[in-house]
Order: sequence, then C-alpha cells, then structure tokens
Amino acid sequence: MINRTLGLAVCFAAAVGIAGCASNPPPPAPAPAPAPVAAPAPPPPPAMPSNLTPAQQRVAQIQMALNANGAQLTVDGRAGPATRSALKSYQSAHKLRPTGQPDAATRKALGV
Repeated sequence: MINRTLGLAVCFAAAVGIAGCASNPPPPAPAPAPAPVAAPAPPPPPAMPSNLTPAQQRVAQIQMALNANGAQLTVDGRAGPATRSALKSYQSAHKLRPTGQPDAATRKALGV
C-alpha cells in the first residue's frame, strides 16, 4: 500500500510539474535591432556668383569643377595662387602637363 501511495504521489508530482511547465508564458521575443541611421547629406556646392564677367565665369566654372574633384577653393572667378596650385595638383594626378593653366586637355578632363 505504501508503494502504491508513493507511486501515486510521484505520478501526481510529475503531472503537476509538467502542467506547471506548460503554464509558464513563452519567453519574450528578442527586441528588434535598431535601424541604421543615415549619414547627413553633404551640403550642395556653392552657386556661382552672379556678378562675374564672362572671363571670371569661366574661371569660376573651373574652380567649381576642381572643388568637385577634391579641391577646396573659394569660387570667386579669380585665378589666384590657390586656383593655380589646385590646377597643378589635378593635372599631375590625371597625367596632364602640370602647368597650373586651364589648357584644353585640362578643361576637357574637368568637363568644362
């Protein structure tokens, strides 16, 4: 009789344990990964000044094209030392003769 009572107690304990496990809520779902943050867009290139002569406009176009290729020139339409230096650097990097002058080959390479 003791064995039978003990057996029932074990069965009952097992049944309660199984039922107890089934009644536990499922674990929470993992949190979603945060969305990547987009880098801010670079500022647009400065517009060409409107008060330039036709010759200065051509220089300003070259300055803008050089800036689009990594230079950091002020677009003022004046072919000063910074513009000439940027032209020489561009010409050297693109296997053009580094004169610092916007010759036809350089203008073509710059797309102006």
